[in-house]
Amino acid sequence: MAPGRSARGHFLDCAIETQDGHIAGAAIARGSGVVGGAAAGAGLRRHAPDRIARAWQTFDRGDWAWEYLRRNRSYQNDCRAATPRTLPCVTLRDGTALVRLRRRYLHAERWGLVAFTDPSRPTRTAPVFWMPAVSRRVVHARCDMASDRSRMMRLAQFRAQRSAVIGVDHVPVVAIGGPGFNVGLVAHGWYVLTRPAALTFELDGFDELGTRIECLRLLQRLAKSRALPRARRSTRTTNERLFQALTALDGSLAGRSYREIATTIFGRKRVAQDWDAPSRYLKDRTRRLVAKGHELMNGGYRNLLS
Repeated sequence: MAPGRSARGHFLDCAIETQDGHIAGAAIARGSGVVGGAAAGAGLRRHAPDRIARAWQTFDRGDWAWEYLRRNRSYQNDCRAATPRTLPCVTLRDGTALVRLRRRYLHAERWGLVAFTDPSRPTRTAPVFWMPAVSRRVVHARCDMASDRSRMMRLAQFRAQRSAVIGVDHVPVVAIGGPGFNVGLVAHGWYVLTRPAALTFELDGFDELGTRIECLRLLQRLAKSRALPRARRSTRTTNERLFQALTALDGSLAGRSYREIATTIFGRKRVAQDWDAPSRYLKDRTRRLVAKGHELMNGGYRNLLS
């Protein structure tokens, strides 16, 4: 079956090290840019807990949303029902990873995604494109590629990892992020991402004004400074809670007891001391973490994006 003709959807399964190329009708240099990955019918591999344990301190809310969603059995089943082919993904000459879609993928959209991403791929090992409608951290811009040169800029001036998807509406959606931060740029009219354009940012109403301005300041800093933003203290505290809930969820999905889950999270010594305490604090906290993990997996991940 040719790419783009599945009745269900495709995996987004491309690596950042794909072969260089450029768009706008020109041929992809030295190869098609299609990257092999797990087939849609393959079983879910391990969640790489060691890797997550090292990286979770720098996760943003989109990263956490993906970690919870990819554990959802219904999502995994929808992916298995998809065609066993990956979407073509190329890396443009400025380092931006690009995926072009030939049609909409409605079964992926019901999960809040533009297209399926292989659930066996941990955070930041494959692009995950959330629909702009489900994420607050998105800004819209009108892009003029014929403007005065003094107003123009290149996408590469945003000094961070960049992944872009262009759907059937031909509007690029660019995910710009790094450790602990992420912002989406909906670039209306930026038809050739490797060429410069003048950007006019849009602010639509007052409801999300504070978040939009925060995103614009982040983009400004990425364009003007070589230093990447650092995660705020509140973000690190939130990440710790989300990591504990994710660990509890993994233990629950593996059939472990509450005490075994608590031992993994809090350590054997503390569990031995406090598990049977009259306050039941540790038992209740473990149960709450398990419940929170299941809640986030079963749709609550959207709240991390909104």
